[in-house]
Amino acid sequence: MENIVAMAIDLENGDVRYFLTWGRIQHPVDPHPLEQLMLEQSSHFAIGGKAVRARLCISLQEAAKEAGFYECFFDMCQKKIPFGETTYSPWRSEIDRRMRSGKEIWYLWHGP
Repeated sequence: MENIVAMAIDLENGDVRYFLTWGRIQHPVDPHPLEQLMLEQSSHFAIGGKAVRARLCISLQEAAKEAGFYECFFDMCQKKIPFGETTYSPWRSEIDRRMRSGKEIWYLWHGP
């Protein structure tokens, strides 16, 4: 898992919607906690259907075709990730809290 990740949300009607968010926050390598969080949080976005599954994309490439990808990616890249245990751990805790409240999640709106 990387620092910035793409998440695919499978809808009940077979469509897929994509999000960008932070990786390695809920767990350093296991994607399941992030997938569960994204499945729950996706219901707060106008994604055009009922979410039935969330999965971590292998790379950002899968989501790059969506409208808004580059704008959201650029926005994320402006946010500095601190390095070092004394600064990274508090940042990670705050990002986790914000993700659980629906923030730090970028919906890549589905283009026409």
